[in-house]
Amino acid sequence: MKQLLSILIIILTINITLAQNDSDGYDPFNNATVAIGGGIFMPQGNLSTYFGTAPFFEISGNFPLKRKRAVGATLQIVIPNQKDDFLYRRTIDTIQVKSTMMVNFTLDFKKTIRSFGKGNLNLKLGIGASGITTDARNPFYSGQEGEEKYEIVGAILFSPGLEYKHEFNENTKFIIGVSMNYAPYKIEGAVRENIGGLAFVPKITYVF
Repeated sequence: MKQLLSILIIILTINITLAQNDSDGYDPFNNATVAIGGGIFMPQGNLSTYFGTAPFFEISGNFPLKRKRAVGATLQIVIPNQKDDFLYRRTIDTIQVKSTMMVNFTLDFKKTIRSFGKGNLNLKLGIGASGITTDARNPFYSGQEGEEKYEIVGAILFSPGLEYKHEFNENTKFIIGVSMNYAPYKIEGAVRENIGGLAFVPKITYVF
């Protein structure tokens, strides 16, 4: 999980650097914005058997480029509403676990598909990682730096969606968006049951 996040951050940095070099003096950092807000995490399909609708909090950064494009990064923290335990397979046993937190991180690639008087409609594709922390202690935890005290379920995350950014005035901007998060937790290898990985994610954020 940590290696995947490191790779994603490096890719984001490279993309921004290349875009800056190819933009004829246009500096995306001077036009960067930060947004904070929240929304509702709404599991679908198999995932809804184990998790109910729950709130999430989000912080994101956005770097506008030329030709109505942008790149960014998003961090979501979901407070899980777990409805049922799921089986987690380890090298020494198989146990039932509950989730304590879900963290989603994506690199976002955006394209403006429609402009209005005070707003833009953007198509977004997010690629990243999702991690579910559990209440199961790591039996091999020794307190060494870098070790996880509790077991974590991780998976690659895909998050396509639409976002509408509206500017009420120069200092008041909001984004209303909706995405579909897909993270196939089963392929991580430790989850014995197919708990699914699809969720509907509406949100609203305030842009600084």
